[in-house]
Amino acid sequence: MKNFSSKEIRFSGSSLKSCMGFIDLVDSTKNTITMDNLECIRKYYSKFINLTSEIIKNHNGKVIKNIGDCLLFYFPKTTTNNNDAFRQAIECGFCLLDRRYTINQELSSQNLPLFNYRITMDYGVLDMALVGDYSQIDLFGSTINLCSKINSSFLSTPNNIIIVDNLYKILKSFSNILDIYNFINIGEYKITEINRYPVYNIKRKPFFELEERNQTNNKKSINNKQLDNFDNNFDKQKNKKQKIILIDDEDILFTYKIFFENYDYDITAFTDPNLALNYIRDLYNFEDLLVILDIRMKNLNGIQLHHQLKAIDPTIKIIFITALDIVDEFSTIIPEISKEYIMRKPVDKKIFINTVKKLMR
Repeated sequence: MKNFSSKEIRFSGSSLKSCMGFIDLVDSTKNTITMDNLECIRKYYSKFINLTSEIIKNHNGKVIKNIGDCLLFYFPKTTTNNNDAFRQAIECGFCLLDRRYTINQELSSQNLPLFNYRITMDYGVLDMALVGDYSQIDLFGSTINLCSKINSSFLSTPNNIIIVDNLYKILKSFSNILDIYNFINIGEYKITEINRYPVYNIKRKPFFELEERNQTNNKKSINNKQLDNFDNNFDKQKNKKQKIILIDDEDILFTYKIFFENYDYDITAFTDPNLALNYIRDLYNFEDLLVILDIRMKNLNGIQLHHQLKAIDPTIKIIFITALDIVDEFSTIIPEISKEYIMRKPVDKKIFINTVKKLMR
């Protein structure tokens, strides 16, 4: 490894205010440690670095450096109060998530582990240093340190875009951005009792999911045809089936499906809570989502899953099913859960369906 001399790094004394972010590959060390040859490891990391660098560049961003499986990047055009530049920075995050599906198909065909990302973004003062022959920029300072810490914390759930309070305040000042995105408060990152930083999960509003994906800074006026397409997509979203996700043993899932056979819900079932969690993370609309889960499950119990679901989106509706007589105790552990949403096995079909209907109104 090359050792830099003191002449090769110079703190410039300059700084700028800009939107910046981190993206890192979740569980990459665990994934690569099982690979038998160096070529597979190189291919795995190069796909990640090349894909993310290309997308960031295409959204007028600049990758500053990679640290292992993590990239630091920023968006120079956000140094001015330009809402299009901020919009493009956010869409960069969504493009990174969207492209993950196609690249994962390729990785799967090559028997390589799939990509899962943590993406965290913020806005603030970025101090500058010059490196190498003084022609390359490096960034450092408190904004980057905070964003890095949050990106590696429990608040940064994989395959979501997490933004810190400073960036949230900038984004919510633009009315067109508020029209397109939902901001969900998922908690606070606490350094001290005084220094607390609210953290948000950003989601596209459902009816902008298709229409707004490929917008550029040179967006043209919406013509009548585009308005018709927008209205059609809005109607489709409005009439979309309410979604229920079932997580339990296979025989119990069969019973639930029979309960729902005469109801027009979109039902998805899992026996593995981790698979269910990954599936839910990839959804973009949680307004009509109900998760029905057992409390006792392997690898991830109902309480742990509840906390992770609420971190993804606090509006997700949950019904707990248990064979244990622990309703009162469970209500004490998670007081925000009403007792009527904690049901004993074997469940009564009428009570079960009425409870679901009540939550899905």
